[in-house]
Formats: sequence, C-alpha cells, structure tokens
Amino acid sequence: MHNVNNSATSTEAGQLKKKAKGKGTTYDPKKPKKLAVYVALGYPSWQEKYIDIVREAFDKVTLSVNDKELNAKVAKMGEMKKAMPFVQGLKKRLQSESPDTVLNRKLAFDEVETLKSMVPGLKRLTGAKDVSIVIVEEGGKSGKTADGEVVEALPPLAEGAEPGNPRCEFTNVE
Repeated sequence: MHNVNNSATSTEAGQLKKKAKGKGTTYDPKKPKKLAVYVALGYPSWQEKYIDIVREAFDKVTLSVNDKELNAKVAKMGEMKKAMPFVQGLKKRLQSESPDTVLNRKLAFDEVETLKSMVPGLKRLTGAKDVSIVIVEEGGKSGKTADGEVVEALPPLAEGAEPGNPRCEFTNVE
C-alpha cells in the first residue's frame, strides 16, 4: 500500500516535470484529474525462463547465485539487454527475501482487492476525482477495469506493471 501511494505521488511529480520542460504531456494538474492504476495478475511469460535459470544457479546452502554459470546461460538466450536488469533484480531480492517468495512469484494477497480498498485514500492523497484500477492483460496493450469494463489501447507504461508493482498515470477528466 505504501509503495502504491509513493508511486502515485512520484508519478504526478514526474508528469509535472515533463510539462515544465515542455515535453509531450497534456496533463494539467490545475484541472480535474483521474488516476489510473495499472496492475498485472501474472508476470510476463518471457520472465519465466529466466526465473528457471536463476533457480538452477541458486545454491540453497550458501544462499548465493553462481554468477559465472548464470551469466553464461543468460548470454546464450540472446536477450541480454532485456534479461539482465530483470535477473539482477531477482538476485538482489534473493539477498533480503525468502527464495521461495522470489522464485515462486506468488503474491500473498489479492492485489486487485487491496487496490480497490485503497481507492478512497488515493483520491484524498492525490486529489483525483476518479481512480480506476485497470487489470492489464499479457503484453500490456489492453485490459479491463476492476469492474469488468474492457479497455483497449493502454498507454505504454502499462506494459511495465507486474504483480506487486503496479504503474500509475494521471489524466485530466473532461
């Protein structure tokens, strides 16, 4: 919940910086606004193969990863630019979280229900007239609201939504 609140406020600050620099945003904070929270129920399928590689390279006794073995396998897959930041993030999380949590990638709570319960607080925090929870489908191009309404043509930032790490966007209400 704390991360979502921080994400919402930092997203608005980022959009305001873009506006101040004159970089392609139509968002005006002085007008009534709407907050969209993009949430994914599952991780992107491309990540599963890298989780398996990290799982194989992880030593449960020493709680460490064999970097040489891991890097060679990732390099063989041919997606270094996309995969390495993800793999590095997994390795970092393995230092502070349970390997079962990191490598099984299941949330211990219902994220959509939690976000729905946060709507009144998000409205107060951000001053938004409306807050919508949008469940992003694989690929991030479309989805549906928590109320079941189909949403086509999601913004590119929706692709970055992962379970436990939703993305936020402010728009103006007409």
